[in-house]
Amino acid sequence: MPKKPKRSLLPVDVLLNSLFKDLGIAERIRIEAIKRQWRDIFAEPLSMHTAPSGLKEGKLIIAVDSPAWLQHLKFLQKEMIAKLKPFGIKAVQFRIGSVRSDYSRRIPERMAPPEAFRELTGDDLDRINKAVAGIDDVELKEAVRLAMEKSSRRKLGGNCF
Repeated sequence: MPKKPKRSLLPVDVLLNSLFKDLGIAERIRIEAIKRQWRDIFAEPLSMHTAPSGLKEGKLIIAVDSPAWLQHLKFLQKEMIAKLKPFGIKAVQFRIGSVRSDYSRRIPERMAPPEAFRELTGDDLDRINKAVAGIDDVELKEAVRLAMEKSSRRKLGGNCF
């Protein structure tokens, strides 16, 4: 009888990245991680005049608060991409826009009515804790946890997922 080939186990981060991509939330998780670390990645005064505002296919959109800073950043573009490379950023685009200074606070639930959400159960929390247990990066782990909690609180047509 022929031997079955051994199935190798995949690392948790590979499985989670695949899951996040399938769910369409991979880029949202990455941009939230970038927002939380923005002041650590870029020192003042640059971090005070810029903020990440969007991400699409490896291109980070950066809001800039003045035309003078926008012009200055064009000269720093390559260095900024190099610092953002660990987040999978391949290009940046600058736009004049609003720059919020506090990304550490949680974003409200997008003005949805309270009845659109439910309380998390112990089973929900256990499932979420098991899903994030293998993530070593503390900030990524917290971003994934928050995304899963938010997703689990939403009600769809009376059914919760």
